Amino acid sequence: MSDDLGLPPRRELPGDVRDRLRAEVRAGTGEPPRSKHVWYAAAAAVLVLAAGAVVVTRQLRQPAEAPPAVPAGPALDGKLATTALDRCWAAVQAAGKTDRVPPRAEWVPLLTEDLEGDAVVAATAAGKPMFCETTATTVTLSDPGATPAYAPGSRSGLLLHSATGLVGGVLDPAWPKASLATSTPGGSSGSDVEFSPVSRQFVAHTRTAPDRTAVSLIDGGPGQPRQVDLPAAPAPLLAVTDRPEPADRTSAAGRALGDCLADAEEVIPDAAAYRPGPLLAEGGQQVVMGRRGDRVIVCTREPDYQRPGKTQARAYPDLVSVRSAPARILRVSTLGGTESGAPAGAARHPVAVALPVTATSAAFEFDAGNGADLAVTDGMALAWLPRKAAMAPGAKVRVRAWNAKDELVYDGSLPLF
Repeated sequence: MSDDLGLPPRRELPGDVRDRLRAEVRAGTGEPPRSKHVWYAAAAAVLVLAAGAVVVTRQLRQPAEAPPAVPAGPALDGKLATTALDRCWAAVQAAGKTDRVPPRAEWVPLLTEDLEGDAVVAATAAGKPMFCETTATTVTLSDPGATPAYAPGSRSGLLLHSATGLVGGVLDPAWPKASLATSTPGGSSGSDVEFSPVSRQFVAHTRTAPDRTAVSLIDGGPGQPRQVDLPAAPAPLLAVTDRPEPADRTSAAGRALGDCLADAEEVIPDAAAYRPGPLLAEGGQQVVMGRRGDRVIVCTREPDYQRPGKTQARAYPDLVSVRSAPARILRVSTLGGTESGAPAGAARHPVAVALPVTATSAAFEFDAGNGADLAVTDGMALAWLPRKAAMAPGAKVRVRAWNAKDELVYDGSLPLF
């Protein structure tokens, strides 16, 4: 084959064209373009053809840890997928269940989702849909040999409903899009469903207890919306605590925290690993805080005024976007509010504050000089809002905190609501 391509003699590029190309090449190699779902590294090359014609080509290549790209699908974090699937495989080996799943080399991730450290990978194992969920302390793996729990008259069904409230399933191939709805004794919620175009797998974090949550899917295709109720998912292949972080559950605060989190409709992932903080109890109302690393939670219990003799527990997760702030208020609902059917005068509002972990004592100052008795533990401060204090929008509390050496570690004002 001749090397002569029949092109005219090479011509020098104009200076402005050459400079512009250099800038484009530097920009292309310095900042690899990213998409929402799969990212690529891009290298730009310049081909100079005859008569001054210029062609810029980009070579796209995936990072080594990323699986093959899935076009037009939901997010897929290759590094997260590899780490989570390796951990699920290790749990399978530790449980002696390698005969129940295809080899690790046949696990292909298709989508990932991560909510505050609760990560899930939707994958196929030898072509069968499977879900691997990991938290800081636990691993849950759906059974790839199980048949999805299909809704009657539909090919939409669940394969996993984990202890954290995560649901994973498959969407009917005839449905172009869908939304997921959940209902509990405390309310209902819904969201659009993103699914893999390859396997039709979808995932959703409900963060409510599975035994108190009904799940349904709504066909979002043309025509009248159709809602189907999903039966209970098959049992997972395994659900284990592979990285335990024991926390006190024998002290008064430890028992209160453990019992409250177990009874609450809302689910806190890694609940058993939260160390108990300060505890308040008054007139059948109870508030307790907990900490795990930089995450701080609150759990409340009060009489169920609609069901005499019963109590109602609620858990409040730490979903702030910035935990580097030295102090922050955790939002908690008023206990004994009139809407709950409580008698007049029963309403109390807890003020829960996350402080620097070195804080051992603190003081709250509300409007008009109102103060409050405080309980401080492990950088957590808790008090009842004084009944005389204003609960208007914009109300603030001045917070001061000291360490064991009586050194001031925080002094500032925080919005109450």
